[in-house]
Amino acid sequence: MKQRIRFGSAPATAAGRIFDRILSNPLAWARTLLVRSIRWQITGWYTLLLAGMMVLFSAGTYVAVYRLLIENFDESLASQANLLVNTIGFENGELMITNDSLRIGRVNNEHLIRVYRADGTLIYNDNSIEQANALAASVPLALAGERQHFAIEGREGPMRVLTVPIFDGTRTAGALQLGLSLEDVGDTMRALLKALLILAPGVLLLASGGGFFLASRALGPINRITRAAQQISAENFSRRLDLRGPNDEIGRLAHTFDAMITRLQLAFEQQRRFTADASHELRSPITAIIGQIDVAVERTRDAESYQATLLSVREQAQRLARLTNDLLYLARSDAQPKPVLKEPIDLGQLLPAIVAQLEPLAEARNQTLQIQLPPTLLTHGNEDDLIRLFLNLLDNAIRYTPIGGSIAIETGTHTTNNQPTIHVAIRDTGPGIAPEHLPHIFERFFRVDRGRTRAQGGTGLGLSIAQTIAQAHGGQIQATSTLGQGSTFTVTLPCGSIQTLC
Repeated sequence: MKQRIRFGSAPATAAGRIFDRILSNPLAWARTLLVRSIRWQITGWYTLLLAGMMVLFSAGTYVAVYRLLIENFDESLASQANLLVNTIGFENGELMITNDSLRIGRVNNEHLIRVYRADGTLIYNDNSIEQANALAASVPLALAGERQHFAIEGREGPMRVLTVPIFDGTRTAGALQLGLSLEDVGDTMRALLKALLILAPGVLLLASGGGFFLASRALGPINRITRAAQQISAENFSRRLDLRGPNDEIGRLAHTFDAMITRLQLAFEQQRRFTADASHELRSPITAIIGQIDVAVERTRDAESYQATLLSVREQAQRLARLTNDLLYLARSDAQPKPVLKEPIDLGQLLPAIVAQLEPLAEARNQTLQIQLPPTLLTHGNEDDLIRLFLNLLDNAIRYTPIGGSIAIETGTHTTNNQPTIHVAIRDTGPGIAPEHLPHIFERFFRVDRGRTRAQGGTGLGLSIAQTIAQAHGGQIQATSTLGQGSTFTVTLPCGSIQTLC
């Protein structure tokens, strides 16, 4: 019964357990290693491919060398046959052969010489032990004037035989057969085969080691990427590869990985900031509501005090409801953007209605609202969402335009990328936006002046929601501003008609 190797009498160590596992099922262990390690997979496939190439190369070399040796052997055989034919004399048209005329050295079972008359009669044979039938079959072709090489299996091993015609002037007087043993060729081929069987595995082993080394070198940066990825968490995005090297596949992968981590870091920071700002914005009205209620219930008050408290609580609750609705809208847009209803909308009628709705707010601040519209301005989209978009932009313009300022709405059509588009520009005479703040104004909860915005009741989500709606309709919002002169928000939407006005 086989005993499994154990490392001492105590419980096996980690190395012992691994070694035991390898011995118990080496095939499963090898399969697991190949599946888990790309390095071993590359080395394995490289070794298999190289082994196939080595087999083909060895087989091709073996066949090529054999053919070369046979060609050289046939040339030597033909040269000796020509010499023997020249030693044969003629008398009265008959072949004359002396005892020593056809000797080519020591005659033994490794050589044969046969001479035939023109009628096919065998008149000379120095090796009678070889098969007569196999040799005689080529005589008619030689008597017809053809030379023929063929091999036979002699009693002492394979032989190569050449049959040539013997001419007496222009007449075929007979045929000569010369056969030589292929023992030397066989010895050479066996030596070559032995060399190939010894050298091929050695070369394959060395090449496999080189392949493993190259795979390790090539995949080294991948290991660095893996270790870096393992060190990255939601709390730590500072890790970078900073791989120094050529701009090859690995280099581009490392740069892409670093860029991806940077984007993730920005996304997480934006998410944290969004969560913190949302929590702060939600906590402020809730805290105000709780404080006002606590003050109201401390002691008995008159009806006017209770009414004032309820009005203040209602204002905070309305602010909380607006903020909650805005957050819910953005959350739904991020999770699963709803498809925009493709209903025809005439902005020439929609924008005046929105302006009329906001005129009381502008009049309370002694501001003027000016709008110039063509009779028809068609687009496709969701009417409620577009109303919300322009309400947010106009409400934002009214909030930031000082008392006595003006707000102008200008519309027009343009061609962008061979497609007709609608442009709606909302210009105000507010304080403007600093250049360093302009790229961030569409970010959620971003405020240039946080204190003033909160006092005015803003949530910091209006522009972000407006941009989300515009992008959902296939458009966008662009902002330009000059400090001290005001800002312009331009909404671009696709045209819903190919008419002249849109």
